[in-house]
Amino acid sequence: MSQHLRAAVDQTMRWNYRVWGFGEAIALRGLLRAGDLLGDAAPIGFVHGLLRSWLGRGVARSNEDHVGAGRELLDLYGRTGDPQFLDAARRLAALNAGFPKGPTGARYHRTDTPGWRWQIWVDCMDVDGPFLAALARTTGEGAYFDQAAEELLGYARALQTDDGLLFHGFERDCGRNGQVWARGQGWALMGLVDTLALLPRAHPAWSELHQRLVALAEALVATQDESGLWHTVVDAPETYLESTLAAMAAYALREAFTRQLLDSASCRVMEVKARAAMHAQIAPDGSLHLVSDATPVGALSTYATRPFGIFPWGQGPLLLALCQEMT
Repeated sequence: MSQHLRAAVDQTMRWNYRVWGFGEAIALRGLLRAGDLLGDAAPIGFVHGLLRSWLGRGVARSNEDHVGAGRELLDLYGRTGDPQFLDAARRLAALNAGFPKGPTGARYHRTDTPGWRWQIWVDCMDVDGPFLAALARTTGEGAYFDQAAEELLGYARALQTDDGLLFHGFERDCGRNGQVWARGQGWALMGLVDTLALLPRAHPAWSELHQRLVALAEALVATQDESGLWHTVVDAPETYLESTLAAMAAYALREAFTRQLLDSASCRVMEVKARAAMHAQIAPDGSLHLVSDATPVGALSTYATRPFGIFPWGQGPLLLALCQEMT
């Protein structure tokens, strides 16, 4: 198992981390955990160097930083005690709090960009809530828990359907858009689990967030392919099978079991199948196969024609899931 993990670490560090996008942060998170488990300083130093460079450029200087590695700043603060990392995390939280709210409370992150001004994306569910909840735990300041819950509930209320699945996007003037995208379900699943694991159970938002997690998990049980994978549009079996959700579900579901957030027999079977399917797609060089390219909100054909490749949004969940198997 350590050989798989080491190969995946080496592969993940080959990505060109030039700008922040959905996926880079989770890859860095995976590298930090893998470095600890392997007793290897190289991936930890790799992440430290990247985030030091970010500090040098200035964190939260523009709206683009909304997808930045907030939890990883906090991780390095915990490791080093360097207040610059905590200060940067606070600036990132302030940037988020300054974005305008939509009708459900979700914030529009890219009002600076024509065409995206009033658009939100399901990917943000794995960015905002868990980071803000972790910041609350780090600082002891409960206001960050409130910010985390408001953000996550706003996204879930805007995007989640009655059957538990979530649309890829929401636009102020046209409502939900895109498809029920597999990777989007993974972002939502991880975001809900990682936030609920930190949010106090007495918090007013905890119950609704948990209900939404259960609804999503049950919907994923119903749409999982016999192979353990999911179709890239989960309710469209004519679209190809893709592996990112399997890796994300393997990680998030096992975390949910550990944190006593989920415990149904069907979810446990789903996790076993997803983890086996993930393992079947690990190449000798440590890459996860059947990971689709960055996918914009669009028509069904947009999702069905994305090429496969090696990407941080596949490698990060892979690292996290493999680390669980070594603890």
